Amino acid sequence: MPITDPKNYPFSFSMIDIKKIDPSPYQHRKYFDENSLRELGASILRDGLIEPIIIRPQKKGRFQLIAGERRLRAIKNYTDMTNIQAKIVVVDDLQARRISSAENLLREDLSVIEIIESTVDIIDVEMSKEPEYLTVGKTPLERVVKLLSKLDSIRVSKNMGSLISKATDGRFHKYVEPVETIFKNLPKPLKWQSFLVHDLLLLTDIPSKVQKASIKHGLNKAQTKALARLEQVSGKVFHDVTQKVLSRLKIRILIFCQHLR
Repeated sequence: MPITDPKNYPFSFSMIDIKKIDPSPYQHRKYFDENSLRELGASILRDGLIEPIIIRPQKKGRFQLIAGERRLRAIKNYTDMTNIQAKIVVVDDLQARRISSAENLLREDLSVIEIIESTVDIIDVEMSKEPEYLTVGKTPLERVVKLLSKLDSIRVSKNMGSLISKATDGRFHKYVEPVETIFKNLPKPLKWQSFLVHDLLLLTDIPSKVQKASIKHGLNKAQTKALARLEQVSGKVFHDVTQKVLSRLKIRILIFCQHLR
């Protein structure tokens, strides 16, 4: 019998045929290390699945994955198991996006790019409840950047004592309170001003190939910025460095950072 989660959606647990589970359209992770998946598969065979995956029902008896892609891939590719324990939740698209993004943010091995992408997704899901917000951009990233940039511009004007219209001030208060609540309630809370200035730039100003390398090698913010600077200095060296194994890549980036000082 389904019960209700504290987040107000019903759920139940069941063993599900892995062939009936479709990929998540909300998965930000684009790279999965096969050696790590192989080790995870061996661990699941030895000790069992410690935490079930999260799925939601679809048509014709199928399910859509929301969280747990590494576990599902490990079982599919590196075990002979045909069923997997799953938490089945009844949620809409926005709720599924938020669960997926929140689960991502709780992972320890997430790269800074994936963290920022998941945070953008959570903000976009929550703010999508306001119809006017959806008109400010075509993509979640575009909408979040424009919203936070506008709020920061008004905030700076107010702090400087500049005159702003009542309509602008009203719009500021309409949006800044829910934005602050969203950031406060993130799995890892932070200030929206800091996110705008220090984090979003990694998605808007850094080339996609640097972002992909950051994700592949699980780089943090400082390492990703250093890698972007390296790519600007020498595309060839960037290519050579990013082909190395993870430990050597991080060492090379740290050495490069020292040379830049």
